[in-house]
Amino acid sequence: MAVSIGGRAAALSADISEHGFRLETPTLLKRGDAVSGFVLHGNMELNWSGTVSWVRAGNPQQSTWHEAGIEFGQISPGLRALLSIRLRG
Repeated sequence: MAVSIGGRAAALSADISEHGFRLETPTLLKRGDAVSGFVLHGNMELNWSGTVSWVRAGNPQQSTWHEAGIEFGQISPGLRALLSIRLRG
């Protein structure tokens, strides 16, 4: 899913659960930072906020993005519903 971090940085989500997700992003986040943003679903922006629980720096020479684990603090009802549907398969 397409994700925006703070309305200014783009990311892609992976390994999604009801507790959080792994983001792949060109922006190196810092472990422990509070972050917020939205998941773009069609023309809807589904808000989330949380904490960076881990980071793995990418390699710019290999054109790899950074990875970060985000633990959700709050998610919008729309995002909760979308995650529930996706996790059921």
